[in-house]
Amino acid sequence: MLKSKSAKITDLYVGERFDIAAAALFQELSRKKIKSIIDAGGAYINKKRISIAKTQLKLGDKIEIFWEEVQKKQENATDKEYSIKNTLGTSISKKTIIFENENFLVIDKPAGIASQSTLSSSKDTIFYALNAFDAKKYKIENMFLVHRLDKDTSGLMIIAKNKDVQKKFEDLFKEKNIEKTYDALVFFTPKKMEGNINFPIAKDSSRKNCYFAVTNPNSKIKDIKQAETFYNVEKVFGKNEVSLIQCKPKTGRTHQIRVHLSAIGCPLLGDKTYSQNIHGHRYLQVALRHMLHASHLKFTLDGEKFEFNATIPEDFRRIIKIVEGIQ
Repeated sequence: MLKSKSAKITDLYVGERFDIAAAALFQELSRKKIKSIIDAGGAYINKKRISIAKTQLKLGDKIEIFWEEVQKKQENATDKEYSIKNTLGTSISKKTIIFENENFLVIDKPAGIASQSTLSSSKDTIFYALNAFDAKKYKIENMFLVHRLDKDTSGLMIIAKNKDVQKKFEDLFKEKNIEKTYDALVFFTPKKMEGNINFPIAKDSSRKNCYFAVTNPNSKIKDIKQAETFYNVEKVFGKNEVSLIQCKPKTGRTHQIRVHLSAIGCPLLGDKTYSQNIHGHRYLQVALRHMLHASHLKFTLDGEKFEFNATIPEDFRRIIKIVEGIQ
């Protein structure tokens, strides 16, 4: 359930940090909780998302915070769950494991946890979360990355159990023999209800860990990578305000779907990086993360066919209800 708080800044809090003022104004929330909300993308000043806790406030500013309230379930021996620190309710449970055999496992990765280590953190990853959930079964040294999902992307992810199987999956991806399907909630509606987006992708040297689509075919930009995404509009909400889109990437570039959808004027709801040009939209604040979910995988390994599906998570369903006008 999405919860929110808002307040207008008076003389008392002029020049104060966002997190300190919010903790004083919303006394039922700790400063640590407010910092987690900011990190998760749920803090706004005058309808503009902020990411820095020490952002200073001005007289008349409207501050807003949004967070997902996760209902605590009564635990029993068969309902073990590991809650991931510094997130707003992200957890690992038996439901996370979609499939497992002696060679690999397929998980439904929750949004809010990274696929691999970063420069700032080596342990806030899905491997360490699985190990914390069941240390005997999921040993760090026996899990091998096959492909990556962005931290805020949820859905199906393959993890190999040995290096030989890791190599087999890497070859399948390289040869484009794994079919991947994603569900996306985007701002607006594409001009065409289905099509291929073929813009090459290049790294944005002016922004850290950002990419852009090269839309000019005569561009002289170096180090571009070819990329292709097929999309199909599944449903349109309101007057083309929001759309549910199914995407099938034919290549596997970093941020590919996010960059391609942004390039056709339909960035993902909640995308902190690629929806910065969206202003005044009615549903600007409904998503706390970019709304992308890996919903389907299909491949053949060692002569055996595999196919997996993961239904859209709760935050997807909540937003769909909102834009449908049900909630």
